[in-house]
Amino acid sequence: MTAASTDAPTKGDRTRRRLLDAAAAEVARHGRAGASLGAIASAAGLKPGSIYFHFGSREQLIDAMLEEGVRESLARLDRAMTEVPQGTRPGDPRARLRAAIRAHLDALHDLRDYAAVVLAPALALDGPPGAAFRELRRVYLQQWSRLVEDAQGTGVLAAGVPAPIVRDLILGALNSAGLAGRPPGETAAAVELLVMFPSVPS
Repeated sequence: MTAASTDAPTKGDRTRRRLLDAAAAEVARHGRAGASLGAIASAAGLKPGSIYFHFGSREQLIDAMLEEGVRESLARLDRAMTEVPQGTRPGDPRARLRAAIRAHLDALHDLRDYAAVVLAPALALDGPPGAAFRELRRVYLQQWSRLVEDAQGTGVLAAGVPAPIVRDLILGALNSAGLAGRPPGETAAAVELLVMFPSVPS
């Protein structure tokens, strides 16, 4: 599901993805410290020793899973930005923000176990995540900050509050509703009504 490659996944790619999915589910249920390699391997349809053909250690597997969760969300955000309907003005901040909201909610819905782990406080993960995860998360939040700044600059969102704060408020609302299981479309519509000013006919 990683968007970086357009080639068909190999058998190794598919096995690796099963392991990442299984690790996300296991860590979501039991935390990083309580995650069992045996349970992860079993859920992926493998023997425990087979994990080491794909990951050098238990910690590498879990770090790769955390990275994949953010990487996939970032890929979805990037795709959403390129798929803004042709009928809108190029770079229309309202359409881009609306597309970003829906992409984030769809990621929460489709990647629920990854989201639960990625959004967990650091203590729930028994330590801070690795540098690659932090960099991917920084890029994701930076893109959201730019979306908010553009929306504020064109009157789509209220100005006067720093963009990172507005970003965090929007993402906090999306994460809370998304992880509670609310339908993405319903949540997207509600958040848009709450935070966006009505469009003014040109």
